[in-house]
Amino acid sequence: MNQLGCTNNSAKFELLNFNRDVEKTRRLEESMKKHGYIPAYPIHCVSNGAGKFKIKAGHHRFYVARKLGIPFYYVVCEDKASIFELERSTNRWVVKDYLTAHMREGKNKDYVKVSEYMDETGIGLQNTMSMLGGHSAGSGNFQSEFKDGTFKIRKDSDHAEIVKDIVLHAKKCGIAFFSNTLFVQAISKVVWVDSFCISKFKAKIKLFSGMMEKKANLQQHLDQLEDIYNRQSRDKVPLAFLAAQKARDRNIANSKK
Repeated sequence: MNQLGCTNNSAKFELLNFNRDVEKTRRLEESMKKHGYIPAYPIHCVSNGAGKFKIKAGHHRFYVARKLGIPFYYVVCEDKASIFELERSTNRWVVKDYLTAHMREGKNKDYVKVSEYMDETGIGLQNTMSMLGGHSAGSGNFQSEFKDGTFKIRKDSDHAEIVKDIVLHAKKCGIAFFSNTLFVQAISKVVWVDSFCISKFKAKIKLFSGMMEKKANLQQHLDQLEDIYNRQSRDKVPLAFLAAQKARDRNIANSKK
């Protein structure tokens, strides 16, 4: 039977390699100053095999108790549940927490590449995850894989690199919303169109960047990209329509895999 322990010797404990950053503890600290450490919420630990305890759950409580110098309660439970399974059941982590944790753990180097892409482009995690996985930005199709550490970057697609090139070009042209979620999703959709010409589009962005503005929804962004793409062109391309058609075709193809 697992027994409840109490100590103020924080040196006996170490953090699990796979954990999120400890942040936003102000309210927890205020509560623990007032009430102390409440025994009903012990820290979940396992033995590390070297005489210490490794914390699986309760990093924030441990951090604040150590900061305040107060005794804290813990339970040593040698269960086999992964921290992914524990945290998924309570929905306390956001996807960025898993990115940080998997990078810290170091088992899957693709997470480092995800972070580098985000840093280089300013594009958010959800869009980055989708595109590096080989889908359109914002597809949201890789949540489980990303959280459990099995996410893999597609090696046979340059889609994410093309979007990065256009987004960074838009930034260079002074478009303030170059990494906006909806703007990136619109670019990601039109890039799939077979007749889409990257060099032509970049030239039009440079010429008409002053006419581009942040829109309220994805369709408006798509319509704006079509307008910019077709300006001063004799042959008009129904870019938004073709992008939607291509998206339907890709969804059908992906559903069959």
